[in-house]
Amino acid sequence: MVTSNSSLLKTALFIDSVVSFISGIALLLFSKAIAAFLGLSASWIVPVVGVIAILYGIEVYLAARAEPVHMGIARFAAYGNLAGALGIAVLIFANLVPLTTAGKWTVALAADAVLILAIFQHVGLRRLAR
Repeated sequence: MVTSNSSLLKTALFIDSVVSFISGIALLLFSKAIAAFLGLSASWIVPVVGVIAILYGIEVYLAARAEPVHMGIARFAAYGNLAGALGIAVLIFANLVPLTTAGKWTVALAADAVLILAIFQHVGLRRLAR
């Protein structure tokens, strides 16, 4: 049974899982084109990130589906998304990875979406802690 306290967390986790899974599939299917668009010389990293995203999406989906929500994985998702968004910002602004201009904007927008998910997940975790 979904309580009102856990519904925000479950919804944020479900959205996170679906977006991660679909993104992972896209990264696998279009890895060469995505690597070229982003300006990555090491194109092997794109399918690796795709596999990780698929596995993450499955794990987060299973955690969100559980009754009660698997809190350890929910925390991992919330704090992992926050760390990922901040890490991407550092990569972009410190120019640690030579991305194309379009690649920087695309990765920055993805980091914004990840940060929004992290915020909703954190709020959902806080509601459950009450």
